[in-house]
Amino acid sequence: MKNIYIFGSVVRGEVDQYSDIDLLLITDEFTDNINANKYSIYTPERIKELYIEGNPFAWHLYYESKIVYSSGQDFLIGLGKPAKYNNCKSDLIKFKKLFDDSIISIQSNDFSLIFDFAMIFLAIRNFATCYTLSFYTNPIFSRKAFERLYDYPLKLDERVKELLMMSRISSTRGINYDIKEEYLSLFNMEVQKIESWFNEILENYESRV
Repeated sequence: MKNIYIFGSVVRGEVDQYSDIDLLLITDEFTDNINANKYSIYTPERIKELYIEGNPFAWHLYYESKIVYSSGQDFLIGLGKPAKYNNCKSDLIKFKKLFDDSIISIQSNDFSLIFDFAMIFLAIRNFATCYTLSFYTNPIFSRKAFERLYDYPLKLDERVKELLMMSRISSTRGINYDIKEEYLSLFNMEVQKIESWFNEILENYESRV
């Protein structure tokens, strides 16, 4: 069995200069000859597990994937709707901790700034997406999910967003990115805003469940 899907930004029509084509390969066949840099590779059994768990990635595929090749039937269509997402609180806490740990690392040394800023971008994006997956009728999987919340939008300086986003892209795709000193100063001015955003959502979480 082999199914190939396109998913993410291209499917939702959010294409910009930073976009790439996300491809998912679901197969129970031998994959050593497959380029793992080109595909996210999963077995059918693992995808089933994610759907049963109500994992955010399963919901991402449910909302934002289109089949481009199948050796038989559409595997994801056959799975139906993922189970309810029940791990919101633990995931929010997990991504807040990732943010906290990254800030500590930045304050401790400048040896891994690109990685640390990449982790901060991952933390705020995934935190926002998990929040919408639990509380919104239509969850937001956008790269900029954090600023698209209708109740708790996180609005950052455009240069700070560039710093975080380009650090993430540099970290995942191996693209060179030189951090400007000005952007570091601007980020330091935004840290408290980001911290408060995390805390406000966490503090109000219990009243929403």
